[in-house]
Formats: sequence, structure tokens, C-alpha cells
Amino acid sequence: MFWQEDIKEEHFTLPDDVQDAVFNIHSKVLPIDHAYLLSQALLGEFPWLAEVNAGIHDISVADGNGWEQDHESGFYYPSKRSKLSIRIPKDKLDDIQSLAGKTLDLGEYQVKIVKALEPKLMSDMQIVFAKYVACDSQLDENEFLKVSFDQLKALGIHPKKMMAGLEKKIQTPDGIIHTRSLMVADLRKVESVMLQEQGIGEHRLLGCGLFVPQKGIDSVDAV
Repeated sequence: MFWQEDIKEEHFTLPDDVQDAVFNIHSKVLPIDHAYLLSQALLGEFPWLAEVNAGIHDISVADGNGWEQDHESGFYYPSKRSKLSIRIPKDKLDDIQSLAGKTLDLGEYQVKIVKALEPKLMSDMQIVFAKYVACDSQLDENEFLKVSFDQLKALGIHPKKMMAGLEKKIQTPDGIIHTRSLMVADLRKVESVMLQEQGIGEHRLLGCGLFVPQKGIDSVDAV
């Protein structure tokens, strides 16, 4: 755990340079580890995702919130509230809307894109959380926090509080990607938005380094 004193907040106007394109979806079943399959399907539709500041959120929510997950088998069953979110620059929003009505082929699985919803701006909340941050599998928690701290500083972000969480693995044909979750708190508004826009680490198209707002520190425990 990394902890410093609170900071004073400043006036800030929320930008719209990067937004989350959001879609209602329908899928009977998906593997819990579907990041690679989803990224390949979306790159097949939009090759430019690999060329811009983009990220693909995995299709998941916490247990007990309308989803059935079978961790032993490695599958879960999306509900009507299931969403696909793709973080992209504002000037690509019109292009991505053409995804509505299509069916993404994830090998043995399919994801029907039901309709496009209103895009979401980044948040200016002081607490953000990334479910996956790509990292070296040999790093312990303190070493991971040190590497993350340095990555944040490179963006001009000076974190006051950070907490590392669960370790998970993402399977790809090129090998396993090791990840940890990361909570960053007490950010200035401009820092929070910048972190959501830029992310940290590699593999953003696999859902890594993508931060989302959290109402409180306790809310990350079940993710």
C-alpha cells in the first residue's frame, strides 16, 4: 500500500477528447478470459484501433450483480445489462457507431451488438481503478507499486494513494500476460482524467491499463 496526505482540489472543466463508446450486447455465453478474442474481432472490424489511443474494456461486471459466473469452468453468462465499452478518441465515435447491428465472431462464441448508447466522458472522480495492469510476473506487490508510480510520474501524475489488488492472467497465442489490479486515489481532477485517457502499461486493446471511476475505496474489493 502507498499512502500520502490528501490534496486540495482545483477548478476543472471536463474535456471530451477521449470517450467510451458504449453498446448494449447479447451473448449466450463467453469465456471469462475473452480479452484476446474480443480484441481480434474488433480489430477485424476496425483496424485503426491499433493505430490510435484506444482501449477495449472486457465484458464483465462484479459477481452478484445480474451475472452468472462459473470460475471453475471459465465461463459466464451475460445478462440484459451487459455492455461493450471501447475507449477511443472523440473523432472516431462516428466510425465506431457502425458496429451496432453486427455480430462479433469470437471463435466458438458470438456477441451481438444490439444498439449504440450515449458515449461516456471520462470522469473527474478522485478514485480510479484498473482491473488489469500488465506487469512482470516476478514483481511482488511493492515492486509493482513502484513501477506503477514511475509510469504515473511519466504522465505528469503524482499519486498520493495507491493499492495493488488481485493478480490475473490473460491468455494469448503469444503467451500469458500477467496483470494486477490497481486503485489510485486522491487524484486531482486533471490527473484523474489524464490517467483514464492515457492509461499505463501495455496491451490496452486487451483491457489492460484502463481506469474507471470508483465511488470509494471499498467498492474495488469485489471486482
